[in-house]
Amino acid sequence: MVPAARLVEDIFCRRHYRRVDNAPIDERLCKADEVQSAMAWVFGLSLALGTVVGLVVVLPYGVLADRARKPVYLLAATGQFVNVAWSVLVLRFWRVLPVELILVGPLLEVIGGGLTMAIVILYAIISDVNAPEDRAITYFFSSLAANLAVFAGPPLASKMIEVWSPWVPISSSLVATVLAGSIIFLVPETARSVRKSPASEEHWSRMGDHEWQNAVKTQLTRAFHNSDLRSVLKKRSVILLLLVFALAAPLPAGMGTMFLQYYSKRFGKSIENAGYMLAIRGGFTIVVVGILLPMLSKYINSSSYIKLPAFRRDLILAQTSAASAGLGYFLLGGPNMTFLISGIVILTLSAGIGPLCRSLISNIVEPDQTSQIFTIVSIVEGIGSLPAGPFLAWTFSSSMRLGGIWTGLPFFLLGSLGFLALVVLCLVHPKRNMSESHRVVEDNSVL
Repeated sequence: MVPAARLVEDIFCRRHYRRVDNAPIDERLCKADEVQSAMAWVFGLSLALGTVVGLVVVLPYGVLADRARKPVYLLAATGQFVNVAWSVLVLRFWRVLPVELILVGPLLEVIGGGLTMAIVILYAIISDVNAPEDRAITYFFSSLAANLAVFAGPPLASKMIEVWSPWVPISSSLVATVLAGSIIFLVPETARSVRKSPASEEHWSRMGDHEWQNAVKTQLTRAFHNSDLRSVLKKRSVILLLLVFALAAPLPAGMGTMFLQYYSKRFGKSIENAGYMLAIRGGFTIVVVGILLPMLSKYINSSSYIKLPAFRRDLILAQTSAASAGLGYFLLGGPNMTFLISGIVILTLSAGIGPLCRSLISNIVEPDQTSQIFTIVSIVEGIGSLPAGPFLAWTFSSSMRLGGIWTGLPFFLLGSLGFLALVVLCLVHPKRNMSESHRVVEDNSVL
């Protein structure tokens, strides 16, 4: 993220000042509004295109993932690698290839669904091997792994840029993508469908292309016209939680390239310096997700003074996370560095909203519907994040024209979404929606 932002900024800067030589260009010149606006639109549209691809492919790949998790994950990792490799190619040959061609990269994630589908598979695997009351803590630790990358990645990339050039960390990202995909070989297959009879497996393997397409369509029809699943989607809390997923989907975009640009532009710092600021958030998030939330969750479970069902516990923690997202982003858009650092610290408390809401919704549905409901969650998140990229790009461009307190306009927008998610979570009432069969599953798991 940091090296890509620096390279794109440098390319747009050279285009703006009509520089085609290899001589270094003062990064301070690259903070011109025209350069930053062009950057924001490229990254915003890239985010939107990636979301569209995710929405298109998540249904068929989700059905295939019900039969086998690992092959679909490998396909998703392949699509992500192709996307990164294409972006590196375009940035390397920017004199020949317009930098806007990096927008083709997200379209290449039609191979496997890219990061969107990889996340679906990972959460499905976690649900396969964990009891309902343990899922929230496991989701915390899966989120912790991602935040370890946020903690170590940006400052390491910034240091590499300072010592060598942006090409060293961006080339390393290709290796990291391959490693991330290869780890799945160490994980056993968890999909229940793989335990079908050998005759059934042989039947699938011998299918022709036309028969395969019909089989996929049939499974899609069964998955999303299933009467049990439709009854689950009629539950009030499920609908409310899906709305929370839609509202929370744009929140991570604020701490991506948008933050790098905002910090660099508003405070006159280099993009590499902005990478070090992301490490602050990553460090605090590790403490929150890896220590604070799991300890709090376990304490509530074992405490003789605080007796809360798992659903109520996760709901309270999710509400706290949503409130932290709202307050954190409003402070992040404040007028000085004190507000910004305070916003980053408070924003780390919102890191659990995704894992917690996944735990909540997985505890409402039956175990054999987990993959289907997670697929629906991914679709809802995609719909929620679809306008986020272009809209944040527009608000960032507008904020530079307005100036003053309105420089933080993109973060005020994201803060409002956090508070709206809090309002919706306050409307969730678990007792009306937890099925008797699911409560029995929880009781048996406790015994």
